[in-house]
Amino acid sequence: MTGIERVGRLPPSTQAARAGSGGAGRFPPPVESGPDAGPAGAVATSAPVALDSLLALQQVDEPTERDRSARRHGQALLMALGRLQRLLLEDGDQADALAQISALAEAMPAAADPGLAAAIDMVVLRARIELARRGG
Repeated sequence: MTGIERVGRLPPSTQAARAGSGGAGRFPPPVESGPDAGPAGAVATSAPVALDSLLALQQVDEPTERDRSARRHGQALLMALGRLQRLLLEDGDQADALAQISALAEAMPAAADPGLAAAIDMVVLRARIELARRGG
């Protein structure tokens, strides 16, 4: 992971505090909050607001997550169809592949993007055709 280097010099008060702290890795002394705290107390009380902002930035927007889930599920269904094709060419046992295709086709999540939804619908249709052909 790449760290971010600071730009410019630290203010003299920060340099003095770092020099007197005894080394890196130590936390600064706790900030007192209350009516006598002054500006430092104002900073301490604004921390929950900053935390809420950070949490809001980390939330994933729902349509994007639905599309990711549908895309992963569709790719898994395509891989299962490819496996079935290889088993047919090798004259292998197809029961597990058909069960996997059936489970994936039934549990397909809906995509938010209309183009992705149409493509996934075509893959699911192809899976259902293969299931019908093989009696699964």
